[in-house]
Amino acid sequence: MSASRISRVVFNKDRRRIVFFVFVIFLSITHFSPLSTEALNSISPSGQISGETVVQPVRVINGFVKKGETLLDISKKYNLKTDDLISISLASNDLYNLKTLRPTMSYKIIINPTNNDILELNYAIDDSSFLSVKRYVDASADETLAEAENFFQAEVVSLAYQKRTGTISGKINHNLIDSIGKSREHMNVAFELADIFAYDIDFMTDLRKGDTFEVVLEELYRDNVFKGYGKILYARFTNNGDRYEALRYEIDGKDEFFRPDGNSIKKTLMRAPLRYRYISSFFSKSRFHPILRISRPHFGVDYAAPKGTPVSAAGDGVIFDAGRTVAYGNQLFIRHSGGYVTGYGHLSAFARGMRNGVKVTQGEIIGYVGATGYATGPHLDYRVKLDGKPIDPLTMKLPTSPIPLKHKEAFNTYVALMRSELSRSQVARLSQKTTRNLN
Repeated sequence: MSASRISRVVFNKDRRRIVFFVFVIFLSITHFSPLSTEALNSISPSGQISGETVVQPVRVINGFVKKGETLLDISKKYNLKTDDLISISLASNDLYNLKTLRPTMSYKIIINPTNNDILELNYAIDDSSFLSVKRYVDASADETLAEAENFFQAEVVSLAYQKRTGTISGKINHNLIDSIGKSREHMNVAFELADIFAYDIDFMTDLRKGDTFEVVLEELYRDNVFKGYGKILYARFTNNGDRYEALRYEIDGKDEFFRPDGNSIKKTLMRAPLRYRYISSFFSKSRFHPILRISRPHFGVDYAAPKGTPVSAAGDGVIFDAGRTVAYGNQLFIRHSGGYVTGYGHLSAFARGMRNGVKVTQGEIIGYVGATGYATGPHLDYRVKLDGKPIDPLTMKLPTSPIPLKHKEAFNTYVALMRSELSRSQVARLSQKTTRNLN
C-alpha cells in the first residue's frame, strides 16, 4: 500500500444529503475515458472488505463507458446508489479526476446484493494502472458497529509487466519511422532512437539509403501477451559508413546514455541552442558589417529565426554580464565548466528570472530571439570561448563528461554483455532465415 497513492472520504447520512444535489449537476457533465479491460478482469470480488462480512455471492458489474455517458447515467443503468458514486468521486478526486475520463474505458463495480451498497469500484486508467476505490467500516473502540462511519478509500494501482530483452534491427530506405514501423510502439522506439543519437546524426538531413540500426530493448508482457516496448538498453546506428553506439547505464539512480569508451552521449554544450531557419552569418576573422559598413571579425554564428523564438542555455552553467549594450542589444553570457563561456546577443527579451548569478541547466530557456542592438533582422548571435579564446560553434569539438571512474569496470562488463546480446540475436535470426529457406 505504501507504493500507491491513497485518498479517503468518510460519509454519513447528513453529508450525503448536503453533497447530493451539488454532485447531480457535476455528474451530468462528467465523462469517462478509454481503457483496456485486462487489469479489471483479473480482479475478483473479495469476500470481506476490511472486516465487513459480505453476503455471497456479490453482484459484479463489468462494462465500458459509452460515448457521452456520465457517472450518473451508469448509476441509473444499474440502479446504483447515486450518493455512493458521489462519495467514490470525492475519494478519488485527488488521485484521478473523473471529469478527465474518456469513452471506451472499462469499469468493474462490486455490489452488496442485500442493501445495494457499492463495495468496490475498479476503473482502468490505462494499460498499466487502474483506480481502485473500496468501502471500509471505521469502528473505533468506543463505538458500536452501528454507529461506525463508512468511508471509501481510493488508490491508483500500478500493474507490473514481465520484462524480457528483445532486439529490433533494420535498414533505412526512406526514413527511420518507415524502417522501424508505424505502429505506436514502433514509432516510440524511432523517436527515442533519434533522441539518443541527436548529437551525432540529423535524422532529417543526414540519413542515407542503406544506413542500418540495431537496438536491444525491453519487451513488456502481461500474462505472456506482448504489450509493447520499454527502455532502449543498447543501440547501434551506422550512418553513411560511420558507426555510433550508445548504452543506457544507471548511475546514482539516474539513467544516462554513454558511448562504449565511457563518455556520455550528451554533450556538455550545444552547437545551436535554438530552432533556427538558416545561418545568416558564419564565424569569420573578417566580415563586412551590414550596418557599420566596415570589415571586422565576427567571432560567432548568427542563427536567423522569427522574433520570440525561445533560446536555450547551451549547457549547465552560471549567468553573468546579463544586460543591454549598444552593439549587441539584450545579451547575456554563461560560464560553464572546463573553461567554456557562451554568449547570446540581440535578444528581444530575457526569460523570467534570468539575471547575473543564476544557475541554468542545458536546454533551459534563457531568452527570446530579437533584433536589438546593431541588427538588420531577428537572429541570435551565438558565441563560444574556451579559456578566453573565441572558437567556432559549428566546428568546435563538443565536450563530453566521462563515466565516473568507480563505475568504469562494471560499465565495461555491461558493454560486453550488450554486444553479446545483439550478436546472439543476429545469429538466431540468421538461423531462422536459413531454416525457412531450406524449407
